Amino acid sequence: MVKLTRRAFTGASSAALAAMLLPRGAFAQNETLQLSWWGNNERSDRTFRVIDLFEEANPGVLIAGQSLPGGGDYWTWLATQTAGGNPPDVIQMDYRYIFEYAGRNVLLPLDELIGSAIDLSNWPDERIEIGRVDGKVYGISLGANTGGLILNQTAFEEAGITPPKIGTSWEEFGEICAELTSKTPRSAYYGTQDASGHEISFETYLRQRGKAQYSSEGGLGFEVDDALAWFTLWAEMRTSGACAPADVQALSQGNVDTSLVTTGRAASGIAQSNQLVSYQNSNQDQLDMVSLPVLPGGQPGQYLKPSMYFSVSAQTRNPELAGRFLDFFLNNPEAMQILGVERGAPEDPATRAAIAPDLDAASQAALAYLDAIAELVGPLPPAPPMGAGEATTVLGTISEEVAFGAKSVEQGASDLVAGMADALTRGT
Repeated sequence: MVKLTRRAFTGASSAALAAMLLPRGAFAQNETLQLSWWGNNERSDRTFRVIDLFEEANPGVLIAGQSLPGGGDYWTWLATQTAGGNPPDVIQMDYRYIFEYAGRNVLLPLDELIGSAIDLSNWPDERIEIGRVDGKVYGISLGANTGGLILNQTAFEEAGITPPKIGTSWEEFGEICAELTSKTPRSAYYGTQDASGHEISFETYLRQRGKAQYSSEGGLGFEVDDALAWFTLWAEMRTSGACAPADVQALSQGNVDTSLVTTGRAASGIAQSNQLVSYQNSNQDQLDMVSLPVLPGGQPGQYLKPSMYFSVSAQTRNPELAGRFLDFFLNNPEAMQILGVERGAPEDPATRAAIAPDLDAASQAALAYLDAIAELVGPLPPAPPMGAGEATTVLGTISEEVAFGAKSVEQGASDLVAGMADALTRGT
């Protein structure tokens, strides 16, 4: 169902958006910005509260907010809007897509707005640099995060099993999850979701093997043997009952609300650290987060990344207003308190310190996890090349085919390398 409000829609069509933005009475006198983001209701509620604050502080301005589910829905919608010449003015952007959208001249360089409309004077230089593509800044990070293992502490306690911790190996993780599946009093409940098609999980595993998802030259940074080891790991967990079977995992659509942790089918799952806030607000059980499992004697393979950016469309008619909105979103004290760490830990150390005392328990736990893993994270890899978005889809598709038995792990590994490489070639 499409739900329209005074300035927002969820999953609305382009036609519905156009109709909503037609001048009507007093609205014709207003300056209007379109703002898009992905996320669940938790994120939307916080975002609209900040929009309300901005509109109150800027009479005559309307922010038309557009929220879509995470996963492929948002990126399919954004590609359609962009191809049709109707992109939103302010775009929530991801690290794996920023190179692609900047390279296609969809995004506006923000260098001239930084220092005028947008104040980043308290930011560490390296946290500004993470939004730079080919010498220009195309995105401003809304927070720092890293991958993590979401744990349903209540479910582990019910089963009398000690949950994984920082440093737990993949083999130990499989054993713990298989034991939980066999001992839990919950019906049709599994130790973990199947993360074989989850990009964060796969990339982390590759880094643990000394490889990378993408090379610095823009090609693949791994080989068939790496993919085979990954698919074999999850095939063994399906066989042991450690992870959810394919038909159960297929019910997840790659977002918080449909995750098997939220729907009560798995005691653990891999997500980004900032998502702990939304997960906890969607679950009655007590949740926690630790780092992803590791290879024997290995490092976590994780890194601090921009959880997401705000970028500005190259087609916006009012870049100065877009810049002022970004500045408000990043620096207004009341907005900081509303947003918390749901989009990641603020990049400005002063902002993080200011909001920390008033954060709820889930937000405190997300920050505590980042602090706990801070000394273990590795360097940020180069931004994914053009075509990386499609390559991510290839990973999801082939992993599902392997899980359902349509392909062997060997065929899946070979097809994954060929399919992802082909996606990168088409993206250039």
